[in-house]
Amino acid sequence: MRKLSLFFFLLATVSCSLKTARDPINKAEVVSADQISLGGVVAELMQNEPASGSDASAASLFDDQIHALGEQLEQLKFKRKKLQGTTLSEEWEELNQKISLRFEDLPNADLQAWVNLNDSLLKYTEEVRFADALERVVYNSAGNMPLSEEQVKSFFYTQLYDRIFFNVYGSSSLQYEHTTGGVVRLVQATNYPYDGKITLKVELQDTRYLNFYFRIPEWARQASVICKGVKYKAVPGEFTEIAKKWKNGDEVEILIGMRPSIVERTKDTPAFGLTYGSLFLSYPAVGSEKLVYQNGDPIQFLNFVSPAGKMPTFTFAGLEDTTLVLQPFLAQQHDSVKRTAWILKK
Repeated sequence: MRKLSLFFFLLATVSCSLKTARDPINKAEVVSADQISLGGVVAELMQNEPASGSDASAASLFDDQIHALGEQLEQLKFKRKKLQGTTLSEEWEELNQKISLRFEDLPNADLQAWVNLNDSLLKYTEEVRFADALERVVYNSAGNMPLSEEQVKSFFYTQLYDRIFFNVYGSSSLQYEHTTGGVVRLVQATNYPYDGKITLKVELQDTRYLNFYFRIPEWARQASVICKGVKYKAVPGEFTEIAKKWKNGDEVEILIGMRPSIVERTKDTPAFGLTYGSLFLSYPAVGSEKLVYQNGDPIQFLNFVSPAGKMPTFTFAGLEDTTLVLQPFLAQQHDSVKRTAWILKK
């Protein structure tokens, strides 16, 4: 009897150690695609067939650099090392800047490789910058959506046990089985990326303990995360964690401040683009080479003209005898006219 008691004591000790052991470096796993439903702007984008590879003959711009970063990541995984302070971290920042400046003419093969790299980096580190990069691809497709629905779902949410990471915002829902039993359904009610208000609705059969991690984009001017009157710390470039017992009907309100920003292109033909949150603002490309901006701060010539919750629309009066109407590349899905985000500088 004493031996049997000792056996159960050891078994309980091992079980406890397994539950409380330090998490692996790769903090999150893929959520099955059938557990996620996409709505709103994301669902509209998914109605367009993914790019078929019509640019297959286009010369790669960044294949070697993306491949090299992927190899460095595999070495980190093998050695179970963190990303901070590595050359991979620094080189990714440089490449991210280059790709942001060439996204309009990025060959599909390069774009797919870039998405795969950031998907892997996100799941290994759960760093906000990689989710930011993925979200930019989702919401700035110039033409047909370059990603399949399954690809988008693979990084929209990630999960480790009952820890849920909200990596990309957009009208959607996630449903899964809690580790202690019972269905958990999480619903994002939002017009994102058109505005920065997201309401998370929690649907449960019974009270359950859950950890939520809400992405605060690096570009956010300010942000707040509020649940039941409690305001949680929200820092751009980090995840805001809420760990608590949840009951059916609980809600979280996430507010992400959006303001226009400037992206400068200094090499080759000097130009600038304007962004609003994760969206590049664009206009019909026909005749764009004849439009040249003189000088001054472009932001002063922007005027927000769209109703709240609708596709963000600005007028830009910084060109002689011309006023541009700037909208996200999503507008190309409606008017089928090729668009550009770049305005040439004198």
